[in-house]
Amino acid sequence: MRFKRLTPASLFLNGLVVVCTLILTFPLVWIVMMSLKQQAEVMTLPPRFVFTPTFENFRVLFDAAQAGATSYGTIKVDFLTPVANSVVISLGAVLVSLIAGVPAGYVLARRDIPRKEDIAFFILGFRFAPALLVVIPLFSVFQTVGLYDTYLGMIWVYQVVTLPMIIWLSRSYIEDIPKDIEEAAAMDGAKPFRVVWHIVLPLLKPGLIGASLLIFLLAWHNFALGLILSSTKAPVTVALLKLLNPGVQFYPVMAAGLVVTMIVPIVLIILGQRHLERGLTFGAVK
Repeated sequence: MRFKRLTPASLFLNGLVVVCTLILTFPLVWIVMMSLKQQAEVMTLPPRFVFTPTFENFRVLFDAAQAGATSYGTIKVDFLTPVANSVVISLGAVLVSLIAGVPAGYVLARRDIPRKEDIAFFILGFRFAPALLVVIPLFSVFQTVGLYDTYLGMIWVYQVVTLPMIIWLSRSYIEDIPKDIEEAAAMDGAKPFRVVWHIVLPLLKPGLIGASLLIFLLAWHNFALGLILSSTKAPVTVALLKLLNPGVQFYPVMAAGLVVTMIVPIVLIILGQRHLERGLTFGAVK
């Protein structure tokens, strides 16, 4: 077997890739290590890389009762509730975005409407607008109409994050489908709704699954909207703030919470990896 000779340039590039990988993965490794340490071990200087791991932080995290028999004293976290809140809000946001966004993307891709591109970029502009630009005016509106701290209100406001993305992704996916297929079905007598339901949507399935995973991650990790517009229905990103009390920081428990928040997206990405890869390349020139 002959090995390809490495040039100085290739060695430099390979070394650069290794360094960048270590820099990017070190914060994740450090968080996992913190979640397995005691509070005293976290605060030691220099940092301790060899230690006896403990799962007490995860027990405290999901203990709905008063956790008095821990090294942290008496705290109550009940992290399972915000995890359930995030699952309901994120899945609801994805579902509403698909129902409203796919038809909008189809219209922008197939119909000749006045100022179509201006409308499309106006929708995309909401994706890049600062969250505080939307959430502060909505705070008083939500309190007035009774949507503050409700699943319905959170799912609705999350459309600012998820809906523009699904509209643009579905539009690009639909443009990749040959229009001749729809025209042939229409010539055979198929109604527009039947063409979309039986022809377009099956062809869009891989792309829509990948797009759904992407917007689920956007909704899962959103912080500003849940911070201001929720209380008991707060998502996991907001619930972690409970562990930053004045004068007392439960860093290992917070690290355990961060590990939990990473597990759900990682599991979804692993399960939907094939569809995610297809969704990211759907519409690309092959």
